[in-house]
Amino acid sequence: MNSNSNSNNNNNNKNNNEKSLNIAVLSLQGGFKEHVDMIHSLANEYKGIVDLNVKEIRSYEQMKEFKPDGVILPGGESTSMSIIASSHSTSKSENIFEYLRQYVESGNPIWGTCAGSIMLSNQVEGQKEGGQSLIGGLDTLISRNYFGRQINSFIKKVDLKLIGDNHDSVDESERSTSILHDFEAVFIRAPAILKVLDSDKVSIICEIDVDLPKHRVNSSPSSSTITTEKIIIGVRQSNILATVFHPELTNDNRFHKYFIDIVLKHKLLNNSNNNNNNK
Repeated sequence: MNSNSNSNNNNNNKNNNEKSLNIAVLSLQGGFKEHVDMIHSLANEYKGIVDLNVKEIRSYEQMKEFKPDGVILPGGESTSMSIIASSHSTSKSENIFEYLRQYVESGNPIWGTCAGSIMLSNQVEGQKEGGQSLIGGLDTLISRNYFGRQINSFIKKVDLKLIGDNHDSVDESERSTSILHDFEAVFIRAPAILKVLDSDKVSIICEIDVDLPKHRVNSSPSSSTITTEKIIIGVRQSNILATVFHPELTNDNRFHKYFIDIVLKHKLLNNSNNNNNNK
């Protein structure tokens, strides 16, 4: 009797886990609440498909207990986040960024906005030789505060190329894509992705032409040198998303839905593989 009861409880727990989708928002510093609100705004769209759970996470222990299916790294100040995370850590191995490094290495879905994209990038302009990314995993070179001070913040309407499930295909023509038109990209002391380090792995979601900030123009004021540059503002590499702009600061939840769809498909695939292995 007890054996059957335990078996039923285990099956119920398994079914509940399969019907829920846990989204963790790193909430050490920066604009995490806006991301939480955006995920809440999508709950009705997934009703009957999956229970969308979102939680503010501040420590290794919380992350481990929550077992996220997807993680969002918000904008803010990456150095400050590192310091705050250290104050919540009991040891180096139980640091939240160590958890996230392993999370990314395992192929789990993660999305970084602004400072979050810096934390994911394998190379940061001006980083000391041998310096380590807070998380890493994304084959890009990124520039911190590319646009300079907050006075240089701006909003620009862009078209975003959403890369589908077969984004790992080297052949561009085989990749399933759709266009998200007229998205208001909000840039606040934004970084810029200067270079894709492995074009076979990284797909560009959007790039824009910008006037070079004064601190990046290597010429005299009278020079006729071209002072515009094409920069990358969003990329996808497998289950890693990075945007240097802030979708959470708009009233448009379409890009958040794109991320949730990636997380959901990843979980369904894992569940299917696990069920096949248990047969």
